[in-house]
Amino acid sequence: MSFYNFLNKFFVGTIALSALFLVACNEEKKEVAESEDSEYPRNETLYVGGFDWAPPSSFNPLDYDPNFPTDGNCRLSYEALLAYNQLSGELEPMLADSYTVKDTHISVHLDPRAKWSNGQPVTVDDVVYTFHIDSLLPTSRHGNWKFLSKITADNDNNIEFHFSQIKNPLIILNAIAETSILPKSVFEPLIQSAKSGKGYDMNKITEFKNDSVPVISGPYNLKTFSPEQIVLERNDNYWGNAKYNGQKPTPKYIIHSLYNGNNHFNSAMTKGHLDISAVFLPRIWDKAKDSIRAWSRNEPYHQPGSITTLFIEHQREPFNDVAIRRAMMHAINFEKIKSRAVSNYTPAIQSGFILPFGNEAKYFVKEDAEKYGYSYDAEKAKAILTEAGYSWNAEGKLLDKKGNPVRKFTIECPQGWTDWEDAIKVIVESFKEIGLSAEEKFVDYAVWDKDLRLGTFDLAMKTQTAELSAATPWNRFEQVMGSSSYKPMGEEAFSNQGRYQNVEADKLILKIPGMTNEKELAEAYRELNKIFMETIPVLPVMYRPTQYYQFSTKYWTNFPTEENPYAPPQILIVAAGVKALWGIKPAK
Repeated sequence: MSFYNFLNKFFVGTIALSALFLVACNEEKKEVAESEDSEYPRNETLYVGGFDWAPPSSFNPLDYDPNFPTDGNCRLSYEALLAYNQLSGELEPMLADSYTVKDTHISVHLDPRAKWSNGQPVTVDDVVYTFHIDSLLPTSRHGNWKFLSKITADNDNNIEFHFSQIKNPLIILNAIAETSILPKSVFEPLIQSAKSGKGYDMNKITEFKNDSVPVISGPYNLKTFSPEQIVLERNDNYWGNAKYNGQKPTPKYIIHSLYNGNNHFNSAMTKGHLDISAVFLPRIWDKAKDSIRAWSRNEPYHQPGSITTLFIEHQREPFNDVAIRRAMMHAINFEKIKSRAVSNYTPAIQSGFILPFGNEAKYFVKEDAEKYGYSYDAEKAKAILTEAGYSWNAEGKLLDKKGNPVRKFTIECPQGWTDWEDAIKVIVESFKEIGLSAEEKFVDYAVWDKDLRLGTFDLAMKTQTAELSAATPWNRFEQVMGSSSYKPMGEEAFSNQGRYQNVEADKLILKIPGMTNEKELAEAYRELNKIFMETIPVLPVMYRPTQYYQFSTKYWTNFPTEENPYAPPQILIVAAGVKALWGIKPAK
């Protein structure tokens, strides 16, 4: 090596080390600030992490990807009519105090006590208009109106969701429980101002950032935000306190800290600068010394509730051949993923797309899983490929039916999601055993999300239906197999992002929601699961909790646990899990 090259490498290395040192210093300063900030006393402030990763840009619930606490099924600010409890499988009151499913409609009664943070009542007009928005704009719930004919309301706070000719109570119940009810007084003028010709200018709607004391119905409102954190403050006049005998939620402040990647979140958790985290934290059993635990003290530690999968772009070769898909399924070393990638936080995976435990277990048929399913067996994978006309060259690389090398492909996930990254590394190794060449592709979240929406990927890790709901397992199948939301590659798709099509599966997906006979329903799910196992729409990789739920008892105690299940492990933020905010207590 020349002296010049030595100096060049020395200075480059020095600069890189300096940059890493500065990043580490900045992270450390932020963590110290969190623990010492007198504006937010530690015994009044709950620090959470894992629901946002990037500096906040919008708190508008109509934005395509709004920030915490406006995104997803978070219920701190914007409430839904009902809240799903993953432990009981029931829908609990939130803005509504009751509901009834009838032959022609679902009737919901709005709690007359419900109020917005500006003191105005939440009305049936607010509810009806919120669902009307979904019929106007391309929201994630836009497809609900295929299953609704109309929504009506009366002066007694009754709201009726009338089925369309395609009767689907499951998807309507799901929509009722997962739609954030919005104040008509705020959003109607915004939407009217964005009217353009026959449609609406979404750019104009998303220009509204909703970042200055939003009008909300929930217990916490936005106080301030920065690239490092989002600060919520308790609404002491929250109408729902009446449900708790006038008691307020215990934390005065909830702060979502923003870090770049799992490792930074986990470092903050270990140091006591986070109280709750939804980020994968390996080897939870070793964290007891740091006052950290999960829902259970026993394996799998977390309550499983979803299936993380590899999405397959079915319109791309070689994945349009079911033999390739079935061989890939037999090639995956599930046990290695379980131990190496996710610290045994998942039960051993079973074939199919139905959870073999909990409320779904009644639909799981073990003999079908053994007959039509798959397990880690590289020799079986090779036999499937041989029978389909594939072969191998002298180096062990797979050749297609014409004798040409099967192309190299990528497996994609957001960078910094370490459990997914480690699982993908195992899968790349697994595929190599049968001659398939794959490489990891770890990208920014926005790139991964866009690739999935447009279909510009080979394989991509995703948990499509991340939360249990009144509609599971039906909606899990519909989201990856249903052709009602099918879009060609290049057009935006928010479900069936693998562009899978199957006529028989579509018939069952259409039929199941209207079925009331439990025996017939079980048989329909059995047939649908067989189709899944035979055609492999996606590659199931592991069971995953709906959210990783781990907490530190350094500053707060009485979190819901397996031994004390007064609330579900929905991380005190999601759906029915919010009620635990009235149960936790500052540590002495």
